[in-house]
Amino acid sequence: MKHRKLYISLCLLLLVTQACKNELTDVVNKNEPLENALSTEGGLVAYAKGGAYINGIGSYYASVDDQLGPRTGRNLGFLTAQIFGLHDAMGDIIYIPWGNQSFRFANNPTDITIDDGTVVPMPIGVSQPYELRLRNDRAYGPANTMLMEWTQMYFLNNAMNILLKKVDGAEYSGDAENKKHTLKAWGYWWKGYAYSRIGSMYVAGVINDEPNLTNGDFKTNAEIITEAMANFDKAEAELTAITDPGVSADILAVAIPGYCQQGKGGIPSPEAWIRNINTLRARNILVNTRVADMTAAQWTAIEGFVDNGIQEDDPVFIVKTTEDFSRSVVDPNFGSVAGLAATEDGQTFYVSERLIQDFRANDQRMANNFDLLESPQVNMRGRGLGYGTRYYLVDGGNNMPGVITYVHTQETGVDDIYLAGTYEENQLMKAEVLIRSGNVGGGTALIDDVRSDQGAGLAAIGAITQAEALEELRSERRISLAFRGLSFYDARRMGVTDDKSVGGGRANGVILSNFTGSTVVNTKAFINYNYLPYFDVPKNEVEYNNPALGSAPVVGPE
Repeated sequence: MKHRKLYISLCLLLLVTQACKNELTDVVNKNEPLENALSTEGGLVAYAKGGAYINGIGSYYASVDDQLGPRTGRNLGFLTAQIFGLHDAMGDIIYIPWGNQSFRFANNPTDITIDDGTVVPMPIGVSQPYELRLRNDRAYGPANTMLMEWTQMYFLNNAMNILLKKVDGAEYSGDAENKKHTLKAWGYWWKGYAYSRIGSMYVAGVINDEPNLTNGDFKTNAEIITEAMANFDKAEAELTAITDPGVSADILAVAIPGYCQQGKGGIPSPEAWIRNINTLRARNILVNTRVADMTAAQWTAIEGFVDNGIQEDDPVFIVKTTEDFSRSVVDPNFGSVAGLAATEDGQTFYVSERLIQDFRANDQRMANNFDLLESPQVNMRGRGLGYGTRYYLVDGGNNMPGVITYVHTQETGVDDIYLAGTYEENQLMKAEVLIRSGNVGGGTALIDDVRSDQGAGLAAIGAITQAEALEELRSERRISLAFRGLSFYDARRMGVTDDKSVGGGRANGVILSNFTGSTVVNTKAFINYNYLPYFDVPKNEVEYNNPALGSAPVVGPE
């Protein structure tokens, strides 16, 4: 367990340090590396690993962990479980009825109209925006939902700031230049990743390249995304400058944990790494622009990136489970969204009926991964009709050969927990470009390919209209990219999570109700989510880092 605190003293970010001051100043870890350890190649590469996989992905920060999950006090994998879980709950892939992290408000629609026309409001509050903003206060501690991703990503950014400041001054054996290029690419890649997530979730952020410092010049989320793209450009430049890929691979063989080099993971060549970057570049444009606001130039830019994006056999960035807690980046059993949803009884996360209804008839992915609960869950804890389901995610699947299985909590090292882009995400973005440009058949063929790769067993889509093709794309993105923390981005850009007064919501949704004493399966329900499109900057930040004159607003307009 000591590794969870490793590197923290070098990676304290002033953006969040003050809110965490009492927690962190009392920590004494004799195994922490001193700063002079970063003057050596070995120390620097080890730090590159820890700065990414511990600080950014798996670390346990008590100040933002509200003890949700079966392993109280050591919830490794906060990014891949809780933060990705928040995204998939707001995207209605799963639901989370618990009070921890204020999830019961974060994924609770303002009102739901059931089949008989009855409008049922959120029973435990006013609306998601109201309740989350009320709790965006230091007094709420880890129950402040808006603090979660901000904390994790700025710790990651600061770790990479330290790495980049130390690269040129360290001592290396052998080919120093190619090693430096690789380490710099690593730093810029993860900074681009961190800024991508901040810019995709918050109304504003801070651009900071200095270790352990901050500034009050808050930038709009669009400017944060621009900074993410600039860091990806820098990473690509370093990768292009590598003249000996073997030297680069040797560095990455240490920087990427060995058990994360299995499955879809691995050691990317410079070219494959650039393709990973291109997929995230495309994602940044796609998910941060409303579909109705997309320009021809943006679709062209996305097309260029996905045409040079992740290929089927490229290694991608993942984590995997491992039995040994002392070596684990994420919880050996519950370090992913699917891991926290996969059980028939006592789940932390629950499968949404709206995910289930998106499967087409006879989709083998549905048959292999989901089954009926003994008794339906309806309006759990009286917290809303959105908290109900007839289904659960089957741990290990139903043993159907050739069909994707979403999770294996009892078999460590089997699942690929994706951190960034994937081949199927790249293909579906390419499909969307084609469909929206009028090449409907070309786009649906790519959807068919993704389904085939996952063993869906569905017939080819065939000749359909553009509108029908876009509906196939919408549902397929929810299914093939399920449990990867992407569904909220799609719901937001498509306007689904907007208030019904401005055209938001989901019609013809499946909702369970029981006002008559027996369970009713509503199939024509209208769900008025009314969620914030972007979170406000956490007040834990603003109270200690007062926005400078001319800063972007730190509270959204909604």
